Amino acid sequence: MNSERVLVTGAAGSVAGQLLPGLAGRPSRLFDREAADHPDAEVVTGELTDPAALERALDGVGAVVHLAGNPDPSAPWEELRGPNVEGFAALLAAAERAGVRRVVFASSVHAMGAHEADGRVPVDAAWAPRACCPYGATKVFDEAVAQVASRRGPVSTVGLRLGATVPEPVKRSQLASWLGPADLRQLVVRALDADVHHGVFPAVSGNTRRHWDLTAARTGLGYEPELDSEEFAGRVEDDGTDTGVCPA
Repeated sequence: MNSERVLVTGAAGSVAGQLLPGLAGRPSRLFDREAADHPDAEVVTGELTDPAALERALDGVGAVVHLAGNPDPSAPWEELRGPNVEGFAALLAAAERAGVRRVVFASSVHAMGAHEADGRVPVDAAWAPRACCPYGATKVFDEAVAQVASRRGPVSTVGLRLGATVPEPVKRSQLASWLGPADLRQLVVRALDADVHHGVFPAVSGNTRRHWDLTAARTGLGYEPELDSEEFAGRVEDDGTDTGVCPA
């Protein structure tokens, strides 16, 4: 059992609900603006921009899995800036003060979404970010500020560009970018333990129709996806597109 305490932010959200079973055996603390119901973990409530709340949440923590934020690709900038930009910057600064070893954070395929929307697939993780929407732009910022934090200080940062992180795809547009629960758990655990100081990696399942090159995640994290959205292809809703990000 890994004895390092892990803080999970956004713990009341749907992605955290899929992830937490994969952290069984690791001491965990949950952080959200509202209470998260999990019997095996300590819960701290508060805002990411509240220094006192962050200090309580990070006390004695060795690693952070950061899932908090506004996940809506259609949200305007004024609804994204606080949770996705200011909140993450505050968390990184507090993590460095608290002596946290590693921050694993949720980026998004939307940070590279313009490549997919323009038909440049499979998307290579080494390409320059090209966001498809304001939400994706906040994730590009998060990736950049995490890189700066790791370059200037001791905290290690690993970004995961999450695809459609749902228990199973329900629309045709999700088949290319689906990230199933087992693969989400594997990626996060590997990101917590990988021998890297900073990196940003694609995070989708091994989908037959995927538009995202997984080479970087395989080589950098040792990721070996177990799931394929093709299992669900015959029963998803046809929403008229194979592209899972915002259209061009």
